[in-house]
Amino acid sequence: MHNASPHVGDSNLVWNRYRHNFSRHLLGVARYLQTSMMETLQEQCGHHHLRLGFSPYITLLGEQDRRLTDLADALLISRQACNQAVKQIEIAGYITRTADSQDGRAKQLSLSPQGVRLRHDGIRIVTLMDTRFTEITGERAIADASKSLGKIYRHLALGPTQQHSQPIPGIGMGAFLPGISDYILQRLMTLTRKKGNPGLKLSFGQVLTLIGPSGGRIQQIAAIHDVSKQAISAIATELEELGYLQRDVDPLDARQIVLMFTERGERLITDSVASVDDLETELASIIGLAAQKRLNKTLYELYRGLRLEQEIFENNSTADISLLAHQLQQQLGEHGSQILARLLLNPSENAR
Repeated sequence: MHNASPHVGDSNLVWNRYRHNFSRHLLGVARYLQTSMMETLQEQCGHHHLRLGFSPYITLLGEQDRRLTDLADALLISRQACNQAVKQIEIAGYITRTADSQDGRAKQLSLSPQGVRLRHDGIRIVTLMDTRFTEITGERAIADASKSLGKIYRHLALGPTQQHSQPIPGIGMGAFLPGISDYILQRLMTLTRKKGNPGLKLSFGQVLTLIGPSGGRIQQIAAIHDVSKQAISAIATELEELGYLQRDVDPLDARQIVLMFTERGERLITDSVASVDDLETELASIIGLAAQKRLNKTLYELYRGLRLEQEIFENNSTADISLLAHQLQQQLGEHGSQILARLLLNPSENAR
């Protein structure tokens, strides 16, 4: 059972927590890292047909050649799932299969020359990204955050099994952010479902997290994720069918549509904020409360310094002011609006 709708003050507090919290900041920084890496690898380094999911396979095969079964064990996935992924990476040209010298019936997986170059370029770019982070928050803060993220990463076994994978020297936050962001998305989804929100999917986060109190616009959301408007529209349609969103005419442009939370959607936001608090408590039990607070501060500074998602919330603030002005103009009429404008521009007139 859900509680009654929160009062206005409580609602404002919920929206502020929804916009500014550990999970949003980490997910935003991780998305920035991954998007920047993919763009650099494809546009500047000439690597094509890449997918984010290739990363753990490239990392493991960069350490040593492996049989498919050994690779699946290291990734903690089934042999069938591993084989499907390997086929995609092989078609893209980053993995080759060679005869196993110890068993003529078996094949060894190894990086192709193109795969070796991809791995080297990836390490170089992640290192540059860590340098960029250091410029924003300082070396000590990044070193401390990397230590905490590494502890979380290892405690939750988010990467390949430790007996198969050695850490890469010189890589800090960038090595841990993708795996931890995937975990956070899944964990928050589980926690929020348990609070009485059925039908949620991981893909919904692409839309839900980028809608503010004044709604969200499909084109903006698609641009942030670098996906098509059709893909975001399809997710929005599913959320409409579940009763979390509705499409309204944009009050600032009747030709456009804005995505708005329904009453059920606003309850979902309240529950998701509570889930964020639950998750922070879980992570603090791993690294300690003091370390969690320092990590939160560093991620917020990165989120703010990189100006992540700013267009969504800035546009929402602008929309609030513009919508209020439009409503006042309708209520006061042209003459009343002019009087109000004069008073706002010269409040001393009101004192006379």
